[in-house]
Amino acid sequence: MNALSAALSLLLTAPAAAVPADREIVRVNGTPIRQSEVVSRLLKRYGPQVIDEMIDETILRQAAAKKGLKAEEAEVSRRLSKLQEQFASRELFISQLEQAGSSLSQVRSDLGEELVREKLVVSARGIKVVDNEVKKAFDENKANLGRPEAVHLRHILVQTEPEANEIVAKIKTGADFKALAREKSLAASGKAAGGDYGFVARGMLPPEIDAAAFAMKAGELKVIPGPRGQHVLQALEIRPAKAAVLEDVKDDLREMLLAEKIKKEAPNYLQEMRRKAEIKPAELLPSKSASR
Repeated sequence: MNALSAALSLLLTAPAAAVPADREIVRVNGTPIRQSEVVSRLLKRYGPQVIDEMIDETILRQAAAKKGLKAEEAEVSRRLSKLQEQFASRELFISQLEQAGSSLSQVRSDLGEELVREKLVVSARGIKVVDNEVKKAFDENKANLGRPEAVHLRHILVQTEPEANEIVAKIKTGADFKALAREKSLAASGKAAGGDYGFVARGMLPPEIDAAAFAMKAGELKVIPGPRGQHVLQALEIRPAKAAVLEDVKDDLREMLLAEKIKKEAPNYLQEMRRKAEIKPAELLPSKSASR
């Protein structure tokens, strides 16, 4: 039996006292399903994979600590900002995290660990990205690196045209768009962000909405009928397309190339570290009484 199998076996055969408060999770027609049953099934199904991942994480964490590697707050904040940019607003980002059972502080912690692991592989493997590589990547991908035409769009979905017209009238007389979106919109994805979709590139929306959105002027309100109901649109800003300039994208390209090299080298480095590591299941460790 290898170390991983032995550790899993130990978890699965642990006495009931090792499981905290065996509480009821759910009751089906009077029959309870208990926490211990759920944990047991999860361990059987995912235990080997999870233990394997935790061994890897521990090995890398120990190696990083030996080298004194840390993630600076500025680095974590920069990466968090990059992640947040994928969402229409900070509100929507946080809402999505909460729905996934996570939080901003947890994401910061995870990103910090990710950065440390990357630094470790870079340090151990001597990974570098030189200017010529950045220039080559720019030349090969220039057409895709430019900024596309985009519109900063707000959106409220309602069932009927009278409802949509009433919302437009309220907004024109000073009502808060975000508040109305949270109260009235049928689009679940837009509620958390108050209907703010952020900048949307041409072609990313359903055809009927896309055509209308890119025909609007900044500040304009419009009602567009669609299969799901009436769409109240407001264009906050129109951003024209912009060709890529090396100076503007070189840092992102360098980061992308570095990530590719890390991804390529990390498995080999980890395999090396695992071969050197002493991994013992708890049953093979000396007992406390024996060590006295």
